[in-house]
Amino acid sequence: MAQVITGARVGDLFGTYWENGHIVLEGDRIARAGPGPAPDVPGAEVLDADGRLVTPGLVNAHAHLYSALARGIPLKRFDPTSFGEILEQLWWKLDRALDLDAVHRSGVVGALGHLRSGVTALFDHHASPAAIEGSLTQLKWALTEVGLRADLCYEVTDRGGAAERNAGIQENVRFAREERVPGFFASHMGLHASFTLSDDALAKARTAAEDLGLGYHVHLAEGKEDPVDALGKHGVRTAERLDRFRILREGSLLIHGIQVSGVELDLLSKRGGTVVHNPRSNMNNAVGVAPVPAMLAKGIRVALGTDGFGSDILTEALTARLLAHHASNDPTTLPDPQLLALLQENYALAERAFGAPLGKVAPGYTADLVVWDYVPPTPLDAGSLLGHLLFGAISEGIRPRTVLVAGVPKLQDGVVTGFDEEAALAAAGEAARKLWKRI
Repeated sequence: MAQVITGARVGDLFGTYWENGHIVLEGDRIARAGPGPAPDVPGAEVLDADGRLVTPGLVNAHAHLYSALARGIPLKRFDPTSFGEILEQLWWKLDRALDLDAVHRSGVVGALGHLRSGVTALFDHHASPAAIEGSLTQLKWALTEVGLRADLCYEVTDRGGAAERNAGIQENVRFAREERVPGFFASHMGLHASFTLSDDALAKARTAAEDLGLGYHVHLAEGKEDPVDALGKHGVRTAERLDRFRILREGSLLIHGIQVSGVELDLLSKRGGTVVHNPRSNMNNAVGVAPVPAMLAKGIRVALGTDGFGSDILTEALTARLLAHHASNDPTTLPDPQLLALLQENYALAERAFGAPLGKVAPGYTADLVVWDYVPPTPLDAGSLLGHLLFGAISEGIRPRTVLVAGVPKLQDGVVTGFDEEAALAAAGEAARKLWKRI
């Protein structure tokens, strides 16, 4: 059945904006869009936006859904003095305590958070070393229940020994072979970080990834632990070490990129791949500031993720700008064209992963759309759309009223469709209580 969205302020982050526009959907694609009243489409279902803003759904280029059950966790000890101690005292305890039920419940909570933030596609990096086999399937089921697109991977690492490492590689292989769904579920070869990976692990992961044509999803020089380890054990910096195993390549997601040298930036610019910036997590972990302006100046593609810091990609984008201002002592750093480039790269990543055009309000593009519960208090046009989204999110907490994924309403008038959200959150709460007792 065709659908018509009418009476909308319609815009995207590529320069489209109509003060009073319409969108006609046929199946999972946009058939027509433009200014003025909608055409008559016999038998179509009509959604009157009543002057609200309608944009394409957003994309999160790096998430850790398993962090969803950590909210409010009572740790017996948390007094870290370094990034490595944050991992040891929190995240590595949490991920090892996960069982498959907790993986599923965290996936549901994380997916709901993304949906309610207007995110319709995400790239997740998962770890549950005591429950590896089938963990990506649990996340896939959770995301399917809520109705989102996702690219999934398992975090390969040597920190639990060779058996766990090999099981992690196999989980990536199994999922890539058996469970990818064109348009909805894609995959990468997940790697934790250079400092927790031996040469043997990197070689085995490379062989498996190349056999399947997978790119890599790996943390790159997030904290000082990475370059210190690479230089001390291997005589090169982090990116240089990963490059020895052909991990810096088109299709790879290189997360953070904070502790990188000029030589490494030159290498990244030559090899391809996308660096994913996660400013709120970086600030929280006190690991430093990624040199995003320098990366962009060298032609390195940069995208935006939330890491383990929830799902709100709009607040993440505003934080990226504020952090750039603070770090540079320059209020003009990371201007609109550069910030837009990050968000546009998120769409490009999703388009490559899912094989579907995303991010524009134009015929042929996938009907992932958000009707924001937002009527602008000041003039809105193509040039100010980004500012309205960023500052509306932070000052008014704008949230979606309706979200469509592939033309199907997954959130309608503020209610998750075809899904008992209250029961799911109650089950997640019980899973969290059990999880916390195991930590």
